[in-house]
Amino acid sequence: MKRSLLLIGLLLFGYHCFSWDLSGIAGARSNAMGNCSVSLSDFWSIQNNPAGMADYRFFGVGLSYENRFFMKELSFYNTALVMPMKIGTLGLSYSRFGFENFNENKLGLAYARSFGSHLKMGLKLDYLMFKFSDDYVKRRTATFEFGIQSNITNDLCIGVYIFNPINVKLKTINNERVPIVFRFGLSYQVTKDFLATSEVEYDSDKSLDCRFGLEYNPLHDFYIRVGVHTNPATASIGAGYTLNRVIIDVSATMNQYTGVSFQSSLIFKIKEQKP
Repeated sequence: MKRSLLLIGLLLFGYHCFSWDLSGIAGARSNAMGNCSVSLSDFWSIQNNPAGMADYRFFGVGLSYENRFFMKELSFYNTALVMPMKIGTLGLSYSRFGFENFNENKLGLAYARSFGSHLKMGLKLDYLMFKFSDDYVKRRTATFEFGIQSNITNDLCIGVYIFNPINVKLKTINNERVPIVFRFGLSYQVTKDFLATSEVEYDSDKSLDCRFGLEYNPLHDFYIRVGVHTNPATASIGAGYTLNRVIIDVSATMNQYTGVSFQSSLIFKIKEQKP
């Protein structure tokens, strides 16, 4: 009974603080850096800002899993496939948040391309599925997300991202709308081994979230990361290691009210696409 009441409370809290988690951040790298992602270019850009895929040169597969507050019912899964080509980069992704009786699902098809050395753009089409208990009909809808990244200098990158700009509705009694999410941020390569990044996120269902993250590369294949964000107030830490063509990232976040969450992700670089 206590576990059931706790789960209900966390779901209600989570629905307020993480409404439509499928617009949230995938990959333990960004999670460890305070959820900063909009100006980063890596594999998980397919979920976080599709523009960041444009310069990704490996055909790769990725898996990500987040366990929130040590409760499997609040799990967040991500898997993706990224395929660089001569005309740009294609990607296919699937995300799921929740458990059998409550879950949100997103299937996405993404395309990104560079326009010169200073501009990258990406577009992703999303099919959303929402389920709450076997007694209710599943809700389905479609939307899209769009992102831009601009390399102002060799060390400074600015990113802009928007999810669901058309503010689609779900066919419920209240005609609930899928929230609009907007992110703007920048990353700065302070030194060869030290990266600083920050961003702000506006979610139409929440108040503004400010994020800050740092990444340090003390060894060739090893990374240490820390970050914070403000809504809800959360601190994070993590590490990453590259073993041949396998990238392993882990992160932990701490919220003063709900406790600790863990995320881990694997990326398999299968084949490099030559420019």
